[in-house]
Amino acid sequence: MTPRPLRWAVVIHGGCTNTLFDPEVQRDIQDNLATILGTVELALKEGVQAKDVVVKTISALEDCPLFNAGKGAAFTLDGGHELEAGLVDGHSGSYGAVSCLTVTKNPILAADAVLYRGNHCMIAGSAADDLSRKLGLEIVPNTYFSTISRRAFWEANIRIGHQRTAWEAGTVGVIALDSHGHIAVGGSTGGISGKDSGRVGDTAVLGAGLFADSKLGVACSGAGDEIFRHLLATKVTSHHSHGLSLEAATHKALSQISLTGKPCAIVAMDKEGMVSIQSTSRLFSTALGSSNQPSTVHIHQATLPVLPQHIFYSDSHLSAGLSQFPTTQGQSTAVLKHSAPSLFSLEQADFLRAMITIKSLQQKLRAFYGVNRCALITEGNHPISMIPLHGLSEEWKPVIGNANEFHEEFPGYITSKDGPEMDKDRQEQIAFSIRAEIGLEEPFNYQFQGEKHDSNLFARLVRGELPQSRIWETDEHVAFLTPFGNTPGFTVLVPRAHLTSDIFSIDDNAYLKLLAAAHTVGRHLISAFHVSRCGMIFEGFEIDYAHIKLVPIHETHLLNVKLITTTVVQEASFEETYQGYITSLNGPLCKDIESLSADASSIRRTILSARAKAPRSWVSPVDHAAAVLTEPWYSNLFAAQDSLFHSSVNFFKHRLNYKYTFVPATTDAISSPMGLGSDSVPVPINFLGQDTHLADSMQFALEYSLRIADDSPGVYYISTSFRGEDPDAMHLNQFHHVECELIGDFQKGISVAEKYLVSVISAMTRDLCGPIQMPAGSIDHLDAFLELHRSNSGKLPQITVEEALSLPQMDHTCWKHAVQGDPKHGHCITRAGEVKLIEHFGGAVWLTEMDHLSVPFYQAYVEGSLDKKARCADLLLGNGEVLGLGERHVHASDVLRALDQHKVPTEPYTWYSEMRETKPIQTTG
Repeated sequence: MTPRPLRWAVVIHGGCTNTLFDPEVQRDIQDNLATILGTVELALKEGVQAKDVVVKTISALEDCPLFNAGKGAAFTLDGGHELEAGLVDGHSGSYGAVSCLTVTKNPILAADAVLYRGNHCMIAGSAADDLSRKLGLEIVPNTYFSTISRRAFWEANIRIGHQRTAWEAGTVGVIALDSHGHIAVGGSTGGISGKDSGRVGDTAVLGAGLFADSKLGVACSGAGDEIFRHLLATKVTSHHSHGLSLEAATHKALSQISLTGKPCAIVAMDKEGMVSIQSTSRLFSTALGSSNQPSTVHIHQATLPVLPQHIFYSDSHLSAGLSQFPTTQGQSTAVLKHSAPSLFSLEQADFLRAMITIKSLQQKLRAFYGVNRCALITEGNHPISMIPLHGLSEEWKPVIGNANEFHEEFPGYITSKDGPEMDKDRQEQIAFSIRAEIGLEEPFNYQFQGEKHDSNLFARLVRGELPQSRIWETDEHVAFLTPFGNTPGFTVLVPRAHLTSDIFSIDDNAYLKLLAAAHTVGRHLISAFHVSRCGMIFEGFEIDYAHIKLVPIHETHLLNVKLITTTVVQEASFEETYQGYITSLNGPLCKDIESLSADASSIRRTILSARAKAPRSWVSPVDHAAAVLTEPWYSNLFAAQDSLFHSSVNFFKHRLNYKYTFVPATTDAISSPMGLGSDSVPVPINFLGQDTHLADSMQFALEYSLRIADDSPGVYYISTSFRGEDPDAMHLNQFHHVECELIGDFQKGISVAEKYLVSVISAMTRDLCGPIQMPAGSIDHLDAFLELHRSNSGKLPQITVEEALSLPQMDHTCWKHAVQGDPKHGHCITRAGEVKLIEHFGGAVWLTEMDHLSVPFYQAYVEGSLDKKARCADLLLGNGEVLGLGERHVHASDVLRALDQHKVPTEPYTWYSEMRETKPIQTTG
């Protein structure tokens, strides 16, 4: 059936929080959102414009005491209320906002008035309230905004000094797309509890808490000062405008701000009515309506179940880290990076790859937390929980929880708790329908691969000695319904051999076979029950025999439903020791959130110590191509290269407005060797009958291009380069250059280079923490670079070669003659000397003003050095040539003098000097 074309859409949010509201409050929030949504949908159906819909919706939310906007606003430090609201019309580009209101009943109406008047964007404080009076908006006493619950929170936390400030839920936001195709966004809030008088948050600020244009609308909620600092809404729009999907753009923006550890959430809608909802918080309430989909009111849990700072493992397929909402110490979550909608919809090879990685990771968790076992639980979507089982002895003993529960429909979580014994007729009816779907028929195979007198319950079931509801079997595995399942179709899968109940400790071959069987049975259950997913549990403390529990997720059937509301979010208790069951529910927010980062870092180091080396598959060319496809090292390298490329383009194009230059792979004007000071060997080739060379640096092409692009401050390229000498610690035969040429002198070049490194390193540590850590062991060296740059007022230290040679630690091993045995050509700093300079400065340092005969001829002379020193520098970061720069000669006469000095024939470089006669400009590369 062809979907109906979209005519209008709306998304409302009621704020995010790490506080778990009781079920009654959650239901009240859902009911109020549903009521308001119904009114808004009628307005959109009638053709009301998006801006007016947003104002109408937020005004209603401000009148509801459940939200931190209008009635129900948070208290300031002094015990009063100051409110703010903002409104953006994406169609016209108009924006209006108010802040620090104290008596205007509906701040969004005042923001609308500011937008309509158009002479200012934001009005604050008493002037904003005066404007409300002048326009006839309703004025109320400041106490009107107080509610019993908000005052109680303020009394218990702020007034008596337990907390200086506290972030509270309830900020509201709305994005509307009307039938004319126009988008508008608004937000309203009372801010954080205990805020100083006069504080302005993000909610009303364009680009921070809200944004709208003709293509996209964004509204944010959460830790307002962090959202403000990061200009979160702007980040979403930037990522989206650079080609990311709406979902990817919001996810990336939220990942960036999640490093703060503060709860934040985003809703975004594009001009097609596509909606993305992302959150790092425990709860985020939303309501969605559109002309072609059922309305939904939903309380979301974190869509980023693991914060970046808590991740201890990441590859191209999954990442894993410590949960900020644990039910026991060390609970960890693995998140798959596949686009498949559920775990069992993955191809079996991808499923098994993920599960073998998880098997390895849980061994690290056992060792770190000193436990003998770990359990696993997943609701069948991508988050997979690994739970250390504390308090158990090395010897297996049954541990059984006493509580039972049963749910016909999915209650929002799964658990390993038993249910009451199911009626035998009903169970057999369920088993019959599953067997019919699978095609399993009697007689069953009762072969047991073990001792025939093994009295274990599962061994007897495999042998057919006990009544059972068998639903699937192969020569190696059997699956049957348990009579004590807590939902219809609760299935137990076992091997025919009696293996330990500690599934993670069985050998890899048996483990993979058992998981392959689980993948098959899980898919069968999804098909038989017509559900979208199936949960999975490893635990093993009822019966000491390997078994996997598979749990169909019976969600409400959505066909012909006009309004869908979700079940309330529940919380599991935090337990110091294993209680005989596990649950997929989140626990309370970790009390010591900093310890999670420390633990994650320690676990990460133990993992990386075993996987830091490259596989070196290139030593066997026959096998290399296949190895590249399967080794995580290569996929992580590819990800790092991709990030380096795009972050470089983003820096040069979007920050500096440089133009890209396409350069050839061959050149007649080789940049090496060019006499004294040029140490690399070109790669000669015959190309279509012409003798030429593969390009090393294409600096000359950039110098030429910069003179063509008169209006550009710089040009750049990213391309493959080649050298012919034997590779060593300082050089590679084939590598990639990121190179630019800019208008300006040597110090301008250093400034651009430092900004480039800070930009690229920040991007890569944010987006590629795992792939960088895998070979490097940590990202401490990158953090140290950024900190060194910050601590030096945004500038890295510099030292000339002459100054470096005068340091007492620079002995004879730290330098050499530029030309062996000929002191008159100057000195070079050796690798040993570079290491001592890095140690001396505590990190990266610029080595400047080399002896001119130790560098190529094209570097400019240091004024007053009698042509002995060059205006060039190397940034000493680590091993090998990483980053270098040099100022170029301005005039042709300087070039000719340098060519003669370096004993380079002038004829091949006539064009290079003539270029300066035509356009003598100062450039640095």
